Amino acid sequence: MTIKLAAAGLGLLAVGLLGAVGPASISRDESPFVKGLGPGERETILYVWVRDGDHQDSDFLAVVDVDPASDSYGQITATVPTNSPANEAHHFGYNVNADRIFGAGMFSNKLFIYDVGTDPHNPTLMKTVDLDPTGYSGPHTMYAVPGGVMLAMLGAVDGGGPGALVLVDDDGNFQQAWPVVRPTGEPGYMYDIGVKLEMNRMVTSSWAHPGHIKDGSHMEQSGTEAVVWDWTEMKILQVEDLDAAPLEVRWLHGPDGLGGFTNAAFGNTIWYWEDADEDGTLEFSMVIDLGEGAAPMDMRISYDNRFLYISLRGGGKVVQYDIADPKTPTLLSEVALPQPTMMRLSPDSERLYVTNSLLSLQDDEVEFGAWLINVGADGMMIDEGFAPDFRGFPTGAGGPHDMLLK
Repeated sequence: MTIKLAAAGLGLLAVGLLGAVGPASISRDESPFVKGLGPGERETILYVWVRDGDHQDSDFLAVVDVDPASDSYGQITATVPTNSPANEAHHFGYNVNADRIFGAGMFSNKLFIYDVGTDPHNPTLMKTVDLDPTGYSGPHTMYAVPGGVMLAMLGAVDGGGPGALVLVDDDGNFQQAWPVVRPTGEPGYMYDIGVKLEMNRMVTSSWAHPGHIKDGSHMEQSGTEAVVWDWTEMKILQVEDLDAAPLEVRWLHGPDGLGGFTNAAFGNTIWYWEDADEDGTLEFSMVIDLGEGAAPMDMRISYDNRFLYISLRGGGKVVQYDIADPKTPTLLSEVALPQPTMMRLSPDSERLYVTNSLLSLQDDEVEFGAWLINVGADGMMIDEGFAPDFRGFPTGAGGPHDMLLK
């Protein structure tokens, strides 16, 4: 069901700046605004956002050496604590200049800002921000925009709805918030963010409200909606009901990539959207049925828009699809991994990094790890020489989730 809205826009701080910025080239980040690795550069650092395995000690940012010429290749060379436990370190992201990382404490409602520009191999914790004054909680996606970072907040401070977008500046200072409210007046959901500047569109997705996640009822209480916004006006234009828990927002890359994918984690399906008519309405269709129990957790698209990679936590594998025709993906290859969850693709689309921690409430039988899969037109192959140890920290095992490259 598609619902078109004519909601009044909220005046965005520096909206002119946000609307005026266009990509000089394809960004090697999900945010088109990030000035990160270029197409000719190879990553040498993998940052990993890690929760303490038993929630007794500090969560931390881990630095993994991914320079193949280095003696410490594949090893964790530094850890930088949050100086507090039980934050549920889940997702993090760069600011526009990629010299700061904003790490989210999904359960503590804290924002941890790290300096990764001064000495990238030895980051420092600059600041810890309490997000309660924003009125929202459950920070999930950190999405770089000019002038700061947009936070996808799962719900209100009391643990219920609605989800919202919250803008903070580069120092974490609160600027403005946009709640998601369905046309029926019911509180809407939030999870991920994706902006396509060429279309002046933003798509956000749904998981569950913070209270549902903390009490373990999120699978039954998850939203089904993808929300389409006018980016410069910050107005909701469409609310589209898909399957349960449409999570990642993955636009095709570049100025001609005018469609995208989302994975319904609890519906075990993949959906594609595209520009349907002259008024900018997006048309959504289910293009892959992965089967009961597959639990697709993350997706990445190669930068030539040729391949789609999906981590199937329930299926215990990563799968590769040919998306030359994005409405009829074709399965090409798969590799088995223990409960793969988050992924990160290298700028040259040749290396796919994978972690396997999801949530403290669901990681009881997981042996934490990270893997590197060499990927391309010939399929996928695990790099056996890449094996960072996430089980042998002085404080015990750590659960690796989100990743960034530098």
